[in-house]
Amino acid sequence: MGSSAEPVLSSGFDELDRELPGGGWPTRNLTELLLPTEGVGEIGLLSAPLAQTTGSERNILLVSPPYLPYMPAWENLDIDSRRVVMVRAHKPAERLWAFEQGIRSGAFGVVIGWLPEASQQTTRKLQILARSAAVVVFLLRPASAQSEPSAAPLRLLLGPARCHTLALYLLKRRGPAHEGWLTLPAVPSAVEPLLTAGKRLDQPAPSHTLPPLPAGSPTERPHALARPVLHA
Repeated sequence: MGSSAEPVLSSGFDELDRELPGGGWPTRNLTELLLPTEGVGEIGLLSAPLAQTTGSERNILLVSPPYLPYMPAWENLDIDSRRVVMVRAHKPAERLWAFEQGIRSGAFGVVIGWLPEASQQTTRKLQILARSAAVVVFLLRPASAQSEPSAAPLRLLLGPARCHTLALYLLKRRGPAHEGWLTLPAVPSAVEPLLTAGKRLDQPAPSHTLPPLPAGSPTERPHALARPVLHA
């Protein structure tokens, strides 16, 4: 727990915790993660709070993930798959309704929603809901939304840096602005030994220099923590 008035969950990355207001992912606030593509490493990034949540016998809600979670890999990250609830909704209004109900219910410690079409008005409504709930709320949207206004007090842009690492840029946070990229391991060091060679988050790739912001669109890579949804 950090020094803020509201409880936080550690990200599992010391460098990131030092930059997050309060020293971790906030409760009672909306956090927005902007992704250049699905499967860039977002589950590895969130693995510590997800593991903490299920370890505390609380549930996790996933609203309309673009991939079906591959639970053996989640278990390798110490996330109890028995406490992961997934809601599939195809229409934007249905996705938003399920996301809102998950926040309101009090039944979940973490709520993650993939709402690519969320507007500023939607983020304002979600932030108001989050303020009244003791839950960590993550809204996942495309990186192309980084220039759009959002009521989320914490916004992070994700992008791959090199083999087994993840690059983050804090677009918005309470307090002083952050300059430059953070480069983190693909998963917290505490869970890295749990991953087998066959369940790595990334395939080996040559290192490269991070582009200046705004970030470009990195090449999509396989996501070992999820399998694509198949439509009939």
